Amino acid sequence: MSVLEAAHQKVHGASDKYLHYYDAYEFHFNSLKNAEITLLEIGVQNGGGLWTWRKYFANSRVFGLDTNLECKKHEGDRVRVFIGDQRDETLLRAVNEEAGGFDIIIDDGGHTMEQQLKSFETLFPLLRENGIYVIEDLHTSYWPKFGGCLGGKGTFVEFLKTLIDKLHWWALRSPRAEQFQARSETDYLERNIRSVHFHDSLCFIYKGVHDQPKRMRL
Repeated sequence: MSVLEAAHQKVHGASDKYLHYYDAYEFHFNSLKNAEITLLEIGVQNGGGLWTWRKYFANSRVFGLDTNLECKKHEGDRVRVFIGDQRDETLLRAVNEEAGGFDIIIDDGGHTMEQQLKSFETLFPLLRENGIYVIEDLHTSYWPKFGGCLGGKGTFVEFLKTLIDKLHWWALRSPRAEQFQARSETDYLERNIRSVHFHDSLCFIYKGVHDQPKRMRL
């Protein structure tokens, strides 16, 4: 069953996503569909996302977070909804603790720069090893209503661009680098981001130990 088929066959709720999102999710999640997954989706709205993931991941526990108390009605077997603001660090930590940690976190919340940045800053370090952090609707980084603008300092897209440098921390420490960085210690993101995958309005960040790559002659 594909993610799109799971969305069609879910037993509760309704969802509204760009069609190409389903292909991206299928590409990244297909190998995990039978794994024991604990998933958090920020932004519940009509509940369709939660119940799509419940259908797709056969052995999942699915959690949602939304500011609207009405979203509690979307709870059910293996689906639980927390109420609160995704900018609330204390709440995010409590949700993570209650769930026992997450393998996948999807931010489909309010889409403002402050919300996206605060949620990532708090939750990515708590994500389980080899987990995946997803941010939806990145196009809001270009819309002033959400705090965005093209090339704007402080947008989430601009933050994501810095992760490309984080992935290449070892190259920047090399004397071969034009702007050589002599720092010996790596920071948290340099050590713990294994890869970053961009799609139109979507980004998948894979967490994992990131040491300096080793060359192999075969």
